[in-house]
Amino acid sequence: MFGNKGIQVIKFEQNLCRASVDDNSVLFVRVGDIIKDKHAMVEVPYTHNAIIIKGGGDCRYYGSGNYDVFDSKTEIKNWKKGLSVEVIYIPKDTRVLIKWGTPNRVRYRDEASGKVITVGAFGEFDVSVSNPEQFFRKVVGAKKEFDLEEFGKRYGETVATEFADLFLGAVAEMHLTYDKFTANKKQIGIKMGELLSPMFEKEWGLSVLNFKIADFDLYDSDMNAIEDAAKEVVRQEKLKEYLREVERLDDKQREREKYLRELQLKDNEAYYEVLKVVGKAQKRESAVLCVHCGAELSTNAVFCPTCGKRAKNIPITCADCGTVNNAAACFCSGCGKKLI
Repeated sequence: MFGNKGIQVIKFEQNLCRASVDDNSVLFVRVGDIIKDKHAMVEVPYTHNAIIIKGGGDCRYYGSGNYDVFDSKTEIKNWKKGLSVEVIYIPKDTRVLIKWGTPNRVRYRDEASGKVITVGAFGEFDVSVSNPEQFFRKVVGAKKEFDLEEFGKRYGETVATEFADLFLGAVAEMHLTYDKFTANKKQIGIKMGELLSPMFEKEWGLSVLNFKIADFDLYDSDMNAIEDAAKEVVRQEKLKEYLREVERLDDKQREREKYLRELQLKDNEAYYEVLKVVGKAQKRESAVLCVHCGAELSTNAVFCPTCGKRAKNIPITCADCGTVNNAAACFCSGCGKKLI
């Protein structure tokens, strides 16, 4: 590979964690060496990019290929034996799987019922390096080797922290009620991934891939409360429908009675609710009201107990002879006695 035998070459295989170039659980390896040869080179495999740091200060980005450690004669001239070089190898296509879950539940108001419930979730996603330089600055830094457990914990917690806003935004955009969450978890996951990826790219030079929600965590008590509320809404709508039909049949006594009998067989609970409403309406319609103030009167009332005026729409029975007189009569038509 190299023209002159014996030239010092820094290679990926020199990494201390013994990772191979196709290891899918490692997002970077660090190789360090002391330069003993002015013709020293760095080998970057086709599967990787590299950040080369010379003397702890000069930091440059390289794609796949073979490179001289010293870029110019001036560098060679100023070189002192003992110069340290570090190479950070970063894979181009490796994806690392991250597990995530919500330690704190999200409060969500169900659109259909108006009930507030709490929602938890868990799942997984892949990350890959999309911007090696940003990844090096924000993630690698002075780390000697890649720690998958620490890395997974860090970014899994990041997702858990952002979950509330991302989830609520996705659900609101899709107009989903709680009972549609599970059926649409793939679509919710896609939308959340689309929102997460730009943030990861900007902050850490990472791409979020295949963001998935494995399942949602809902309390049975919350779901039961929503179901009960939904049933009550349906019940009230049905009751209104039944009452509209009864009102339509108001002048058709036989049809109305037939409809009520059918309703009793179909929905006994609603039948009694309808009867209550109809009964109150009929009571109001048959009530005797004062022509002056509108107060309800008893059937034998002569004067209104509310305003004290004579209830002229009430027939008057003569106390002496028992003749029933017209409400407007001043004297009894049977005996001629003055009426009260």
